[in-house]
Amino acid sequence: MKQYINDNGEIWDGKPITVGEYTYMAPSKDILALAGYHEYVAPEPTQEELLAMAKEDALMRIGDHDQSEAVNQFYLGGIPMWLDAPTRQQLRLSIEAYQATGAEDVTKWFNGEAFTFPVALWLQMLSALEVYASEALNVTEAHKAQVNAMTTIEDVEAFDVTAGYPPKLNLMPR
Repeated sequence: MKQYINDNGEIWDGKPITVGEYTYMAPSKDILALAGYHEYVAPEPTQEELLAMAKEDALMRIGDHDQSEAVNQFYLGGIPMWLDAPTRQQLRLSIEAYQATGAEDVTKWFNGEAFTFPVALWLQMLSALEVYASEALNVTEAHKAQVNAMTTIEDVEAFDVTAGYPPKLNLMPR
């Protein structure tokens, strides 16, 4: 939609325009010109602005990839799932509490399915998952730093936001 601006920098807001003794509800381009408005043409963005926009887009793509199942997923018994950091922490506390009571095996439910493993195996799997999550976050943060350091639009646009992530974990294949 075209915008119109006057010499004072005021943008016409679509309201009726009065020119002389007449008020125009839907003024034409000619009436707007009589009222002192001309078509606003946005200036072309500078190279710096274009680079900043390209970086913003790349950073958004990095964030989207970081939050996607391409990164936030592992397999437990062949079933894809994800546990966010607070859930991993709570699960570790729970398993350690079972361990403190002398329990050897623990059953936990995920996605409607029960998983029973020895306490030591639970803790090992949680540690592996925590390392995976940490390494994935390291890649995400490194990608952000790389993009922010880039000086050309071509480099930013060519950057592969999916590269370098650790392979998904496959815990206890069935």
